[in-house]
Amino acid sequence: APTNLRTMIAAVLPKAGFGNTVPLLIPESDDPVAAAAMAALLVANLNSLAFDFVARTKVQGQHLNWYILEQLPVIDPARFDDTIGGVRIADFIREQVLRLSYTAHDLAAFARDLGHVDARGEVLPPFRWDEADRRRRMAALDGLFMHLYGLGDDDAAHILDSFPIVREQDMVACGRFRTRDEVLAQLTRVRAGRLGVDDEASASAAP
Repeated sequence: APTNLRTMIAAVLPKAGFGNTVPLLIPESDDPVAAAAMAALLVANLNSLAFDFVARTKVQGQHLNWYILEQLPVIDPARFDDTIGGVRIADFIREQVLRLSYTAHDLAAFARDLGHVDARGEVLPPFRWDEADRRRRMAALDGLFMHLYGLGDDDAAHILDSFPIVREQDMVACGRFRTRDEVLAQLTRVRAGRLGVDDEASASAAP
């Protein structure tokens, strides 16, 4: 709906029964580790602001139908094997998705398959919900995907300016379009060969 913050909302979900209005994308792999790795890359791509911008040009109602989703451009998985500043893109994305998704025990299996385990192979506790940390990690992902989609500063700024509800919420919260500023800063950082989250961003695991 036009009053929604975003058009495309994707999430990693625990195994459960789902109704017919929840479209599911299930990786075609018998290896749970490979499936989790691909799911992490895909959910990051689908939740990027660049992808959402294109989705909004296609969606006419309040449902993202399959025939529309199949038309939307995702990044070639081979691109995630590239490195930026010595960091493999796929590894960076999976780390951010793990920290943004694994905030409750119902995704313990997903965290395990992404390698979030201790020396005994036991799944580590979920990450604490930290709004500031989450914002920085999402900005880092959005800046990276702007780069992967080949967008320059002007195009990226145009896309970010097309999210009025995001802008309005930022203005109320801090008096500036913080999301725009942070994503553009991350895009500049990526183009300079530095892939990472701001130094002060660090998620801690619950005891």
